[in-house]
Amino acid sequence: MRKALGRRARRDEPLAPYTAMRVGGPADLLVVCRTVEEVVEVVGMAQAYDVPFLLLGSGTNVLVADAGVRGLVVVNRARRVRVEEDGTVWAEAGAPMAALARETARRGLAGLEWAAGLPGTVGGAVVGNAGAFGGDVASVLRSATVLEPEGTVVERPAEWFEFGYRSSRLKGARGEGWVVLTATFGLRPGDPDALEARVAGALQERRARQPSGATMGSTFKNPPGDYAGRLIEAAGLKGYRIGDAVVSEQHANFILNAGGATAAEVWALIQHVRAEVERQFGVRLELEVERVGEW
Repeated sequence: MRKALGRRARRDEPLAPYTAMRVGGPADLLVVCRTVEEVVEVVGMAQAYDVPFLLLGSGTNVLVADAGVRGLVVVNRARRVRVEEDGTVWAEAGAPMAALARETARRGLAGLEWAAGLPGTVGGAVVGNAGAFGGDVASVLRSATVLEPEGTVVERPAEWFEFGYRSSRLKGARGEGWVVLTATFGLRPGDPDALEARVAGALQERRARQPSGATMGSTFKNPPGDYAGRLIEAAGLKGYRIGDAVVSEQHANFILNAGGATAAEVWALIQHVRAEVERQFGVRLELEVERVGEW
């Protein structure tokens, strides 16, 4: 497969630079794709050669093992966006959600302001039903095109994704072999000045509440009727660290890479936090991030 991919394939490529947490060992092969057509071609080759593959966008919400990922890693950089006169917005899966939110607000289209500070891409947002400040993907998605495990490209309506809280039918083991290629959002007209003010407010609140630096994003889902961050803080775990993996002092549901953290240290910290919260409050926190690679 490496020979078939030619110069596009990077062999034994470290994955830390491709993840928001800045941890992760090498991929056997890595290809950066800049068009949807290239994503379909490369994933099709992996399927033809029976090589396992992993899709990465901005590398948020994932923890890549120190031993790396066997097979092929496809980094999706397909980022075209098209805004129609009727308020329909079409975007390729590699497009950053934050940039899409700012652009639609500037054009006077309401519905994505909550995503103004989101660190992920459109594809990842669809898979994980990303959301913030009362909004989420499920509330605005009309349809998405997906590459099926058999190699067929089909358009699926929003209902097909079976969205739940930070979940969909494509997240986790159920979604293996499926690839989101594009998404279509249905937005509504709004006043550009008011929308841009909302975007600015969302950005300001995110900066005030959430830490900057190398982090996966929210580590755990909020349990029913409560907040993971509140429980972790109440357990006295703000600032707790294992190696260079640290529970954020600013928001306890974020784990930071203080400089040289390993994936093993991050995972050990996650397990410790989960065990302490369960011991003290009887609540078993559910992961929002996904572990990938050879653990």
